Amino acid sequence: MRKFLKFIVALGFVTSLSAKDVTIDISYSLGWFEPLHKELIENFEKENPGIKVNLRVATPTYNEGSAKLMREKIIKQLPDIAFVSFSNLGPLHLRDVPVQLDEFFTEEDAKKGFTKEMLNPAIIDGKIYGVPFVASLPITYYNMDLVRQAGWDKELPTTWEELFELSAMISKLDGKEGMYFDNGNDNWLYIALIMSQGGSLTDENGKVGFNNEIGLWANQKLHEMYSLGKMPNYNISNANKSFFAGNLGIMVASSAGLSTKEEGIANKFELKTSIFPGVKEGGKLPVGGSVAMLTASTKEKQDAAMKYIKYISGEHGNTIIVKHTGYMPVNKLAQENLKEFYAKNPNQQAAPAQADIMGPWPSFPGDNSIKAIDILRNYVEGIMRGEITDYKGALQEATDKINKIL
Repeated sequence: MRKFLKFIVALGFVTSLSAKDVTIDISYSLGWFEPLHKELIENFEKENPGIKVNLRVATPTYNEGSAKLMREKIIKQLPDIAFVSFSNLGPLHLRDVPVQLDEFFTEEDAKKGFTKEMLNPAIIDGKIYGVPFVASLPITYYNMDLVRQAGWDKELPTTWEELFELSAMISKLDGKEGMYFDNGNDNWLYIALIMSQGGSLTDENGKVGFNNEIGLWANQKLHEMYSLGKMPNYNISNANKSFFAGNLGIMVASSAGLSTKEEGIANKFELKTSIFPGVKEGGKLPVGGSVAMLTASTKEKQDAAMKYIKYISGEHGNTIIVKHTGYMPVNKLAQENLKEFYAKNPNQQAAPAQADIMGPWPSFPGDNSIKAIDILRNYVEGIMRGEITDYKGALQEATDKINKIL
């Protein structure tokens, strides 16, 4: 009997060790996320000693990350969790990359802040295919020292016309530049222009939906950034360096970069944030950020991975994310916890102030969605840099090329 009990104890000990010996792989994009991921992983592993989390090297952009996942699906080398943009979730779903998550959520999870509203951006055809990780909106950053030096004595701009006027005034200061519009690799801010006027990326047939007066308006604004706003020919790296040094007056960019900008500025000048300009009544702004997809293939790894996903998107993990970035909380309980934080940090309020006009981040349909994004980006950047002056013709050219491959 005693030997049998020892056998049972030993068996239990071996079982507990094997149950704890789980390592999950995570893939993500944008290298500046690394410190945040590492902090979340460290905290999670302390609370869950049986699960080890391995962070793969980041891909430079969300689109490159999604293309890599599509290749890894074919060769069966997917990670266990993948962080992708909201816009890439749909195309990846078409390739059967994410695991459906409905079975992993109960009424108890809803009480922990995982509400229907939170999960809605990751629902496709009525099923859950991801858990929102971070959410952002386009906002405007101002170097208030340059705003005052330029002689601007009004409220901060709420229209593009006002913003271009202020930008031109700042650009007249010695050694200073006016504005920068961070369209990025995925046309997020160009899509924001379209949606802000009530437009759509695609129509009901899955073709280009902005080859109309709204698309012309958006292209005109791109042209005016160069012609009226005197926008320099910067990439995002150069723009950030100039802004941090106090030489660039205005940046229209993601709220996600707020903490990075505050660190880069290091109190050299007064920073103030404001809303994305020119949103008409009924207009929307695309929610940015990323969603955590479950891509593990075994039950053991799926359970461990979901435990991690729920931790980072839960009340505690989500609070950490917001305090380290300019992202908005996606978890309902985290939102309640952060009221005092927002009151003490007014620059963090620009994105939540626009939450009522937040809409889904759309994508082009089909296997060539990423190629379509690249085609559009080339035209958008060409107009902004002043290399393409016929912005009306460019709209038709881009439409024809994109529709051909969709």
